[in-house]
Amino acid sequence: MTRDTTFIRSRWFEDIPIGEFHVFGTHTFSEKEMVEFGTLYAPQVHHTDPEKALETRYRGLVASNWHICATWMRLMVNYMEKYALGVEDGRRNGAGLGFEGLKILRPVRPGHTLTFSHEIIAKPDKVIRGKWGIIRSRNEAINHKDELVFHALIDILAQRKPD
Repeated sequence: MTRDTTFIRSRWFEDIPIGEFHVFGTHTFSEKEMVEFGTLYAPQVHHTDPEKALETRYRGLVASNWHICATWMRLMVNYMEKYALGVEDGRRNGAGLGFEGLKILRPVRPGHTLTFSHEIIAKPDKVIRGKWGIIRSRNEAINHKDELVFHALIDILAQRKPD
């Protein structure tokens, strides 16, 4: 997977091509952070107690689905800020309209590394409030074995060029 940054300075809805692809980054999940996140936000034994997790159907500690989603969000925001995507000449793009088909397909265990990516797959012909278009993106995470772990279709807003 390679990162395409050729479009960075052209962020109008009309300038964002279908097929645009980005790798937001990688993250290795540690036992410590999994337990901390689980304790705060998903207090279930398979997210919070490595010993007791051995007795669950997961047979060990696994990252919370929300931990995986939060990691995707952090990497996406970092990437967008680093490359100034969605912000130019006072324009703001990227407000999310929601998830569809959010799935966690495999368990993530301590030491697993995920690579998170994003691809523009559609631009429905809709205009919102006269100046916004909708961009549909496929967001995924692949693990260290090149297996799909996280998948979500996300609709985001992008500002259209003025008439």
